[in-house]
Amino acid sequence: MTTRYLKPGDALDYTNNSGAAIAVNDIVVAGAFIAIAAVNIPVGATGSILGDGVFLLPKKSGTAMPIGSKVTWSVADKAVIVGAGVTGDVFGCGIVVEQDAASSDTAARVLIDAGMGSKV
Repeated sequence: MTTRYLKPGDALDYTNNSGAAIAVNDIVVAGAFIAIAAVNIPVGATGSILGDGVFLLPKKSGTAMPIGSKVTWSVADKAVIVGAGVTGDVFGCGIVVEQDAASSDTAARVLIDAGMGSKV
């Protein structure tokens, strides 16, 4: 078999087998990476998720995140955190960019890339 280019990797097709509807802008944990739902995706349907770009993601309050911080998606907190996380979280899913996130901030600007993360 030869390698064949299929399409750019920023928008990916995702079939929702999670058992719950996914709303536009929800975080989707897809194995070892996170993506953002570009559309509403009912259970059993296929829709677009965005796995590449800079997104304003919820962050756990009480922790500062300077530019360059590697973040983990915490499934329990439904937010990015600094550190390895626990089983089920997505470690290294993105990097804080553009501006520091203060400990009192509720969101951080995070560059995500489908190739970055790994499952804890």
